[in-house]
Amino acid sequence: MDYRKFDDKLYVRLDKGDEIITALTAVCEKEKLSVAQIQGIGGCESVTVGVFDADKKCYNETTVEGLLEMTSLDGSLTSYEGKPYLHLHAAFAYCEDGEIRPLSGHLLKAVIGLTGEIVVTPAKGQIGRKYIEELGIRIWDFE
Repeated sequence: MDYRKFDDKLYVRLDKGDEIITALTAVCEKEKLSVAQIQGIGGCESVTVGVFDADKKCYNETTVEGLLEMTSLDGSLTSYEGKPYLHLHAAFAYCEDGEIRPLSGHLLKAVIGLTGEIVVTPAKGQIGRKYIEELGIRIWDFE
């Protein structure tokens, strides 16, 4: 992983073997970011996404191994219990039996297989998260 700062944005290059959430969390900690928008593309070798089950208050997970094109990564950085909290959604395309298949959802884990190109756009201010028991999720907390 490597990154550069231009104006107010960070351009992050992830390399083969980097895990997206781990790498971005490290960048955000190093740069002492508390609020940011995140966007990116790239090629991954292993991806786990989830769709939240509101009744069970957990994610139904799907993992795909092999080359996946990350066609879109979008999300936010806030903080939870004083630490960076990434909320990311992603869309992928991969080939199975000669057919291109889609995969998308809440990003739980993704390992880069080729490269990742991610832009982090910080904002001034602070947004925390608070856990809402009846929903089973952490929502933005503006207090």
